[in-house]
Amino acid sequence: MAKKKLFAAIDVGSHEIQMKIAEIDQQAAPVILEQVRRTLAIGSDTYQSGRISQAVLSECVSILADFKKILKSYRIGNSRVVATSAFREAANSMLAVEQIRRSCGFDLEILSNSEERYFNNLATIAAMPDFQTLAEEGSLLVEIGSGSIQLTVYSRGEMIFSQNMLLGSLRIRELLADLERRTADFSGLMEAYISNDLDNYHVLEPKGIAYKNLILSGGEMDQFKKLAGQKPETVSSLSVKQFNKLYQQLLTTRPIDLALDKVISVEHASLLLPAAIIIRKLLDFTGAKTILLPPGSLSDGLLVDIARRKYHYDPSYDQDQDILSVCRQLSDRFETDPGHIAYVEQAALQLFDQTDKIHSLSKRSRLLLQAAALLHDCGKYVSITDHSLQSYNIIMASEIIGLKPNEKQIVAWTARLHSGLTVSTGAEYETLDKKDQLKIVKMTALLRLADALDTSHSQKIKGFEVAVRAAELVIKASTDEDITLETWTFENKCAFFHDVFGIQPSLQIRR
Repeated sequence: MAKKKLFAAIDVGSHEIQMKIAEIDQQAAPVILEQVRRTLAIGSDTYQSGRISQAVLSECVSILADFKKILKSYRIGNSRVVATSAFREAANSMLAVEQIRRSCGFDLEILSNSEERYFNNLATIAAMPDFQTLAEEGSLLVEIGSGSIQLTVYSRGEMIFSQNMLLGSLRIRELLADLERRTADFSGLMEAYISNDLDNYHVLEPKGIAYKNLILSGGEMDQFKKLAGQKPETVSSLSVKQFNKLYQQLLTTRPIDLALDKVISVEHASLLLPAAIIIRKLLDFTGAKTILLPPGSLSDGLLVDIARRKYHYDPSYDQDQDILSVCRQLSDRFETDPGHIAYVEQAALQLFDQTDKIHSLSKRSRLLLQAAALLHDCGKYVSITDHSLQSYNIIMASEIIGLKPNEKQIVAWTARLHSGLTVSTGAEYETLDKKDQLKIVKMTALLRLADALDTSHSQKIKGFEVAVRAAELVIKASTDEDITLETWTFENKCAFFHDVFGIQPSLQIRR
């Protein structure tokens, strides 16, 4: 059994730098021992000028140096330090990361949007043991960050849609700051600005969802709890009536007065109104009757991830299934052949499982292969003649929460190469990590065989078994139909499998 260990997670956010130190035990959720927060509006620089100023960066370095001292007092060597949109969108992010490394010894990791949302969702799910029930009921998870918001729809027990928009509370404040002095109705101006993007989301969102719950997360939600007289560390519930009362209070109270009355910092108080306007609009869209505010932050999500990977902690909801749900939604959106997609998905997984000693790929690679199988034909919606390239473009342009950027590239390239194209040796492919290139060719070899078994899209082969004999891979297929086309395609795609693994596939028919 693994012993308890101390870990730290540091989130260099757009409006605040936060560190959490936790004790992690076998198969248990992290226990937070200490939390340190420092307000620093890094996003104000990025969202206005596109760069992080040296003055702000120096302050950031100073805060992180103080955090380093705290970690030393705990004798913690295990820490993960991440940044989000303020660094992600800054033109000088690379130089900023290097200054932090040189000055503090921290290797700052800039998360992609999908990674950031994955960890935030993980924190929310870990804080709500009944999340699976909420997902069944019909819920909209709204993460309101400083730089953007993420709207994620859950229904029938799974994620079915997610959309990011650049409507973060700090970003809105900074973008509209010059207009505040020109109008007597700044709240109305913010509402008009926010409504434009949210109206566009309303057009894109899935129809026919019966929403019961609005689940709110993000930096300002603790402040909403304070306004409502509730504890930040609990899962709070608000009725629509209670929220409307808070909303009216925010409309009629200056941030400075709000801060004096409710022990909220002025910096946070000024961000509550844009967040409240977003929530108000979403209540109108969804008709949800219950508002839930769980605890948790990006730092919590990072710690939960460590507990999952190293200590076998198992949250009540499997987020990996969300990855596949999003892929299925994308496949449906681009009108792929559902029978063919389901067949290739299952065939690819069967080949993967029964050739594990040949390919030596991880369980995670199995998930990536499954995603590629679900999406390999989506490009036909754009072009029949070069559909594999269009499938690649669609995957790369889509946000699949839970996939790291390199994982999305692996899925996209596997889909791009499935139809029989030669593996590219061009600059674009050569920029990939060599280990990722190896995964791609192995997964492509498996996907090509799976796709060949249903070339006619008629599912003529009802089942098959796999046997490995010395340097031969024998697929024994069962069918009563004419599979001349499948056999011919299979034979054409065998060469690549042989090149990759040094094993010759063969197809044997049992009638």
